[in-house]
Amino acid sequence: MGRRQSRARGPDRHAETCGGRLWRLVPGYDADAAKELSRTFEDVQGYDDMVLLRDIEVESHCEHHMAPFLGKAYVAYVPAEKVVGISKLARVVEIFSKRLQTQETLTQLIAQAIEDNLLPAGTAVLIDAEHQCMTTRGVHHRHVSTITTRFTGVFKSDPTLQDRFLKLARG
Repeated sequence: MGRRQSRARGPDRHAETCGGRLWRLVPGYDADAAKELSRTFEDVQGYDDMVLLRDIEVESHCEHHMAPFLGKAYVAYVPAEKVVGISKLARVVEIFSKRLQTQETLTQLIAQAIEDNLLPAGTAVLIDAEHQCMTTRGVHHRHVSTITTRFTGVFKSDPTLQDRFLKLARG
């Protein structure tokens, strides 16, 4: 996935100003989440419950202020026919985190990559992050976190499973 049209020139302008150093902060544009999720294991031996990774570190930059937002991602899926190595899920979070976007977009991109490549029964993503644009400029409110979620498939249609994910994610 490339850069969205709404900010296609912004990062280039900043990169020119910074002498090209900006692109070192956002190497996710050169990485391919689909490739990371392409090596799967189809012998799940009947496993049909949630696979959940908790506390995946998120370090990203807001496309509006070019300020970092830092937090944790919680990613789950219910396999349908195949599973992927768990490190690959963390890698997908890392790939998309290393791009300029909003937290809402980041949450959606992670869920969509898992949906498109693993074809699971459902996907759940929660990101809890503090935005440095709130702490270092403007309103100067510290310790305010933003939570975004995205649920697909059985996580969207089954409130009990969604609630279980949220309880397990918050541990």
